[in-house]
Amino acid sequence: MTKGPLTSLWDGSFPTALFKERWGDPGRILAEAFASERDRLVLWIPVVLGCGIGGYFALPAEPPVLIIPMALLVCCAVFIVGRGQFRRTILFIFILILGLGLAQWRSLRVAAPILSDKVSATFVTANVVSVEPQSVSGVRLVLSEMEIEGLAAEKTPRRARLTVRTDHGDIKSGDTVRVRVTLDSPPEPVAPYAYDFARVAWFDGVGAVGYAMGPVELLQSGEITHMASRLERLRAFVAARVLARAGPEGGPIAAALLTGVRGPISEDDKEAMRIAGLAHLLAISGLHIGLVTATAFFMLRVFCALIPPIALKFDTKKIAASGAWIVALFYFQLAGASIPTQRAFMMVSIMLLALLLGRQPLSLRLVAFSALVILVLTPEALLSASFHMSFAAVTTLVVVYRSLSPRLAAWRRHGGSIRRIVFYFLSVILTTLIAEVAIAPFAAFHFNQFTSYGLLANLVAVPVMAMWIMPMGLLALVLMPFGLDGFAIDLMGYGVVLMLRTAHQVSSLPFAHFVVPSYPVAALVLVTLAGLWILLWRHMALRILALPLFVMLALILAQSRPPDLLVSRKADLFGVLSNDGLGVSSMTKARYSREQWTRLLGERESYVWSRAQGKSQGQEHGNQPAPARCDSFGCTIMKGSHRISFAHSPEALMEDCRRATLVIASIPIRQSCPSPMVRIDRFDVSRNGAYALWLDDKSDQIRMESVRSVRGARPWVLSPKIYSDDGDGDDDSSFDYDNEVAQ
Repeated sequence: MTKGPLTSLWDGSFPTALFKERWGDPGRILAEAFASERDRLVLWIPVVLGCGIGGYFALPAEPPVLIIPMALLVCCAVFIVGRGQFRRTILFIFILILGLGLAQWRSLRVAAPILSDKVSATFVTANVVSVEPQSVSGVRLVLSEMEIEGLAAEKTPRRARLTVRTDHGDIKSGDTVRVRVTLDSPPEPVAPYAYDFARVAWFDGVGAVGYAMGPVELLQSGEITHMASRLERLRAFVAARVLARAGPEGGPIAAALLTGVRGPISEDDKEAMRIAGLAHLLAISGLHIGLVTATAFFMLRVFCALIPPIALKFDTKKIAASGAWIVALFYFQLAGASIPTQRAFMMVSIMLLALLLGRQPLSLRLVAFSALVILVLTPEALLSASFHMSFAAVTTLVVVYRSLSPRLAAWRRHGGSIRRIVFYFLSVILTTLIAEVAIAPFAAFHFNQFTSYGLLANLVAVPVMAMWIMPMGLLALVLMPFGLDGFAIDLMGYGVVLMLRTAHQVSSLPFAHFVVPSYPVAALVLVTLAGLWILLWRHMALRILALPLFVMLALILAQSRPPDLLVSRKADLFGVLSNDGLGVSSMTKARYSREQWTRLLGERESYVWSRAQGKSQGQEHGNQPAPARCDSFGCTIMKGSHRISFAHSPEALMEDCRRATLVIASIPIRQSCPSPMVRIDRFDVSRNGAYALWLDDKSDQIRMESVRSVRGARPWVLSPKIYSDDGDGDDDSSFDYDNEVAQ
């Protein structure tokens, strides 16, 4: 029986037949496409390794130590007996498991005690690892080899980070000091899936954070015996010299560009740079390393060309490349060797090596190799914003420019000086557009914002940075040992001021940026894999296979929504999301939690919901407080069909336990409370950390997640502890979110 069109359409054969008639057999097309792109499989090695590393951090608990080595041995045995395509599959499985093993090995290697209980007004004797000036008065110290009074040596953290706003004298790296401090364990996230500073601190070896309660007493000036101490002192010297010479406006950013010390930069300047889309200029990355290396290469080659014996007998390009690498190495160490700096230095090193060998200096293989080395050495870098954004921008730029380079080169070659000037600014525009599109998903995930005028700001700032600021900065470093750097620092400062004023003007424009709520980690994984799938394959038939990933991404984004209710990690702050924005129970308690909740929910500001506590505060921001009934015992809010009660005293619990759908208490619930669907008290948050809750009016269901349920039982997660009421109501004495993320 012959099938008609409707019958074929019904059983699914009609579209397939039509596709075969027009383009051929899809299976054969894909097989040929994969066969033609075998040389690109090497680009997927860091991707697969990264998937294994990400799998380790996603586990709810530590895998047994011997499981991963045994799995790797099994893969090796299967690979030996396997054949053809099967061996390739086993190889990628081996790399995936290797990523798991590398992450666990790194976690075990950096393992050190974490301060389990808060210590107050205790004297600490320690060595100073680093000194970083802050935008406000004071410095931030990293201490090691500590002796904490009343604490056993085996329980003492390897390192601690201390904010000092008291008298600290002329403390330098390597000094031995004694100071009275308050220390606590690194803070856990303020909400499920929020930034986990404790995990970052674990891999940095920091087991305590706190602040000084008195002057820092210098016990002994350190002898400069270690290279790390020499570099820290050199960084401090250069930063102090630039700050003193360039002044308060241009000095902080100029010092940051030369040394990576961003503490002195004011929050207003940081925010203006972020909104203007210029935040990438503050983090030492590929642009800075590339500019320093290119300037050094050009100057050295000109110098060699001016000396006839050298120009006639030697290859000046190779001499300049070797000298430029030494300059790049010095700048890399001086700038602090952060993740973006590591990636940039590695890429520059390979590019210079390619010049020495006469090879192509820029390719996707170079980017893949750089990512592979960073992931092997520091697997935790996979989770950082700097890793995501730097590699997203670089990979996209390499792919786009590799495809456009023949046309761009021909257009530039057949023109005069005016066309070359136009070409430069068009390149800046194109580069900015490509980079902005590439990093947009990651900026939204990590910083909850999109910038609107990044192209406009970069059109001014990037040429100023490339042709003015960084060349003058390099000249200042060269002349600094001779004391002749003053004019170069002055010129560098003028360029920084111009860039900074551009950032402030652009950030003040209407709709300069849009705040967006956080989206699920699964969505970030999908958008990353989909982008890599499109960029790493050349054949269009393979790129089309990324379509299902985008469909899954759209479904996840459509189903995700921010939580309706948030409870802080000390049960001293509650937040309710409504049409008016984020309403909070207090503007004086848990300030850091409130600020980060506002960011995570995609709101610009928060307000006090209680008319009794702060109606004027709500109106101050142009918002009316959410409808709430409050008294001295607590508050009650109606959200849909749910009656939410926030209790601060046992008297409030007596009524709330009879009438409320949801009871949240800042005190322990010691009485029978059977009526509410969900009860959360101070003991619950002490055990489980901060809470996020989603309310469903249609089904009357309440879904909740806690920080501990998301983090699992990992080495950087402390056992539950009961928080004491320290009276200050704040939890951010030494924690700066933006600085830690930027690092």
